[in-house]
Amino acid sequence: MKYVTALITFAASFILSHTNVFAWHEEPVTPYGGFCPKCEYGTCKSTLTSYEGQKALEDYYGGKGLQVELDGIHGRFIRARVIDKGKIVDVIIFDRSTGRIRSIY
Repeated sequence: MKYVTALITFAASFILSHTNVFAWHEEPVTPYGGFCPKCEYGTCKSTLTSYEGQKALEDYYGGKGLQVELDGIHGRFIRARVIDKGKIVDVIIFDRSTGRIRSIY
């Protein structure tokens, strides 16, 4: 009886530990990071202005049917919330020098 209980417990924990869970969204919005279409991978010709960075994020996520709401600008970084149907699905950091987009949620 002990072995059956242990086997059932192990199987249940194994199955439950391998399910994908993302913040309020079925699929990850920025799973491994993305990059700005205005920059070459890993570098921009010059650091984007705040307006250019905001526009780049709106274009990038707008193409996916999502909206972007800025949280703040700190140096070369822009922190923003990605919104789908009124719910926050991701929080990202955008590096205006390299064009990299990283999820921080």
